[in-house]
Amino acid sequence: MRTRIFVSGLAAAVAATAFLAGTTPSSAASPSEQTAQAGQAGTRQVVEHAQQSRKSDQVPTIGRRWAAAWVTTDTGDLARLYTKDAIYTDQALNLVFHGREGVTQWETGSHQLINDLRFDVTGGFGGRDEVVVEGVFSGHIVGAPRPFAVPAVTVLRLRGNLIRSSNDYYNRGEILSDSGLPADWTPTGN
Repeated sequence: MRTRIFVSGLAAAVAATAFLAGTTPSSAASPSEQTAQAGQAGTRQVVEHAQQSRKSDQVPTIGRRWAAAWVTTDTGDLARLYTKDAIYTDQALNLVFHGREGVTQWETGSHQLINDLRFDVTGGFGGRDEVVVEGVFSGHIVGAPRPFAVPAVTVLRLRGNLIRSSNDYYNRGEILSDSGLPADWTPTGN
């Protein structure tokens, strides 16, 4: 996947309004045909955004809280979602962190390496003691020529209201490619 463009609800509404107002590029179509085509395109964008919003709304609260905790400046936010004996595994990097202290270490290191780090929820689902969160992992690796945005999935296993383990799945090679870095790149000091 290469860089994707995400359209917020407000942007989609503005785009739909612009289409309906006839401010689209001119073509050989008549004004009424242009308005009808633009209206259909604008409506399609609004419907797609609404469907996407519904998918992310179906993600259990703990999954949405987990994603939101990644973008806060308080690294304790993420760790507080985990049990004291939790295990956090990044499958792409083959890294494992133990306990809340490990989760804090992983989040702190991630924010030091990646500016504007985000995990935007696009969907997911949950069972009695598991939650799957689908989304887009994005940011800008310090020193890289370009930012990245790649699909990612995290599987959260729960104990009560807390996460007892999590596993992140994404394509490391795609992150490096999007970022303009060589496939064998590693952070300085590693």
